[in-house]
Amino acid sequence: MNAVYKPTAAFRGCDAVVRLDADRQNTPVRILQLTDMQFIDAAQRRTPDRLRGDEIVAWAPDQLMAQCGNQIKSLVAQTKPDLIFLTGDLVYGSFDDSGAVFSWFCDFMDGFGVPWAPVFGNHDNETARGVDWQCEKLAACEHCLFVRGAVSGNGNYTVGIAVGDTLVRVLHMVDSNGCADCTDPAVIRQAGIYPDQLALFAQNAASIREAQGKDVPAFMAFHIPTTDFLTAAQEKGYVGDTHTDYTIGVDVAAKDGDFGFCYERFGAIRPADDFMGYLREIAVDGVFVGHCHRIATCVNHHGVRLVFGLKTGQYDYHLAGSLGGTLITLDGDDFTVSHIPAAVPLAPMPHGARFLQDFFVKE
Repeated sequence: MNAVYKPTAAFRGCDAVVRLDADRQNTPVRILQLTDMQFIDAAQRRTPDRLRGDEIVAWAPDQLMAQCGNQIKSLVAQTKPDLIFLTGDLVYGSFDDSGAVFSWFCDFMDGFGVPWAPVFGNHDNETARGVDWQCEKLAACEHCLFVRGAVSGNGNYTVGIAVGDTLVRVLHMVDSNGCADCTDPAVIRQAGIYPDQLALFAQNAASIREAQGKDVPAFMAFHIPTTDFLTAAQEKGYVGDTHTDYTIGVDVAAKDGDFGFCYERFGAIRPADDFMGYLREIAVDGVFVGHCHRIATCVNHHGVRLVFGLKTGQYDYHLAGSLGGTLITLDGDDFTVSHIPAAVPLAPMPHGARFLQDFFVKE
């Protein structure tokens, strides 16, 4: 693989381009989504009583690999991705005021030698180090494609995927904001995707269309789901008054190739009017989010696949045995989505962990 991180004029509209060798034309492109790792350093808890004793032991700083890092290593080995993107909550920032865990994570991800594109979640920016430092840290990584952007939030940028000189797919990385437990004035505390962000990606899509002479199919990725994800499940009959928890194809009949499970109610951001129409206008046919640790569904909603990525790692609440990543395989303009379990044993967990309920002690 040849990766060219700064685009040429031919790839106008992209902030970075992952360029694969021309001989990859007949080989599917593999993209790995990781989400909600939420690395915790219990030694950095802000108050002595914030965690129970067993949580302090399970989430000690020497457990980073056991609790999550080994899962990521397994997923990279299993999927052999050409690109990795991360949909937020890389670390639990209020357990990383020194920035040591964020620094460790950046070095860890860069060590794979695979281009990686992150956005922030609603917990990353809680660290006392501040978002300026985090953005600088990401931008300094050799293989990280992160661009801060000059619109609302921190981390709004477009990544192109090219085979030879042909742009085959673009990925719009969007900050959904919403880090409420934060005093940094550079962080927007109200979750949402703001008009200037939408305008940026519309402009990028127009530049790409002009440079390529056609629409290039696109994905969009951010942390907090929009209300469209709930609307899609309701329209398909997957969720209702009598069944809010379900596995598609088991508890409810699958439609349109949909799959996955939902075992929590979720809050969502309300997007601009006709957000789905906006997505189709800029050629987006897949949206990938995280935030909800007990949801991993893929639902076709009016021609756009709405995907909750499978939670990565054992930090914070989750479903035991349902941890890993999400593989997107490109074959021409078409793509498939698969949730990939991490092939490593579970690490020791807090004694009182209840996997179908929220066991994490919140402030």
